Amino acid sequence: MEEHKFSFSGSFQKSKEYLDTQLEILKLKAISKSSRVIGAIVLDISKLGLVLAIVFFWSLALGFWLGELMGSYSLGFLATGGIFLIFLLIVRAVEPKLEAIFMDLTIKKVLGKWNEEEDFISEMEREESQRKEEYKAPEGSSTTVKDIFEKEVDHESKY
Repeated sequence: MEEHKFSFSGSFQKSKEYLDTQLEILKLKAISKSSRVIGAIVLDISKLGLVLAIVFFWSLALGFWLGELMGSYSLGFLATGGIFLIFLLIVRAVEPKLEAIFMDLTIKKVLGKWNEEEDFISEMEREESQRKEEYKAPEGSSTTVKDIFEKEVDHESKY
C-alpha cells in the first residue's frame, strides 16, 4: 500500500489551483450578472427610443389635425406645443414624486437582474429538497449511496 506524505509544495500547488478556480468562478459570475444588467439597460433604452419616435409622429399628426381644424398649420403646431408645455408644467409640479418612483423602479429592475441567477439556483435547490422529501424508498432497501455501493460490491464478490 502506498503511503501519502504531506508536502508543502503539493499543498501550496493545490491551494493555488483552488484560488485560481475561485477567481475564475468570480469573474464568470461578474460577467454573467453585468451582462444581464447591461442587456436590460440596452433593451430599456431601445424601448425609450421607440416610445419617443411614436410620440414624435403622434405630435406631427396632432399638429396637422389641429391645423386643419383651426385653418392654419402654424396654429395647429402652436397648439400642440402648448399641450406639451402643459405636460411639462405638470411633470415639473410632481417631479420629486416621479423621481422617487423612477429611482425605485430602476433599483428593483437592476437588482432583479443582478439576483436572477441566485433566485434560479435557490428555486432549483428547493425543488430538489421537495423531491427528496416526497420520495420514499421501498422498505428493506438501501437509501444511502454507501449502502447501495456496499450491496453492489457484495453482489459482485459473490460472482
